[in-house]
Amino acid sequence: MGILDKAPMPGKLCAVIFLLDTSYSMQGAPIGTVNEAVEKILPELVSMNDEQPDSDIKVGMLTFDSEVKWIFGETGLVSPEEVRDSWNDLNVNGATSMGEAFSALNEKLSVKHGFMKEASCARAPVLFLLSDGEPTDDYQAGLQDLKENGWYKYAARVAIGFGTDCNDEVLVEFTGNRETVLHTDNVNELKKLIKFAVVTSSKVASRGKNISTDAENLEDADDNTQKTADAFKAQGSLIDNDDLSEWGAL
Repeated sequence: MGILDKAPMPGKLCAVIFLLDTSYSMQGAPIGTVNEAVEKILPELVSMNDEQPDSDIKVGMLTFDSEVKWIFGETGLVSPEEVRDSWNDLNVNGATSMGEAFSALNEKLSVKHGFMKEASCARAPVLFLLSDGEPTDDYQAGLQDLKENGWYKYAARVAIGFGTDCNDEVLVEFTGNRETVLHTDNVNELKKLIKFAVVTSSKVASRGKNISTDAENLEDADDNTQKTADAFKAQGSLIDNDDLSEWGAL
């Protein structure tokens, strides 16, 4: 292979991680809406990878109800194409083990034995949380450990609360920024908000600067959550528009 025939450098990892409440209160239209929204998001993430060869978006997806399960990501992050091609609708069950979900995420946000070991440097991860209720376990213990994680600090953290029983203050505790917590009581609006939140935060993260994977010791990371909040404000008028192509200005 000559000098002009070098293989292209791989893009920098940008992890997009979903934490999805699948407790029994999400039964019916809410879980159906989440399933539909995720299916519509995946082609957008594929397109972002095609358009940004210097960034490699990969997906992890964790569900939490009476148990916590990595639907995608148990053995490593996967491409959005793989999620798209093997997607099965989520089902509901039991309680809301949010604290356990935070602990599971914290374990995976690691260079030594988690997602970040596959890259020498990476873009900020996206952490997307959706819930419709109150945690039924000790969420504060899990969240406190997560907040000490350098990748959590560097991440674009967003959350959506659904329904009248959702404790949005818990979601604000997760993101650390009230402006990146969205709420709706309407299932049709929920689908639009999921698309808006995930696609916007993914664009912010995937276009950001690189950081070495020793990020557990990070002291001066960009505030990607605030950057996402700023993008939410700039793009807010487009929530009512189903054509995400207009979001290219980000």
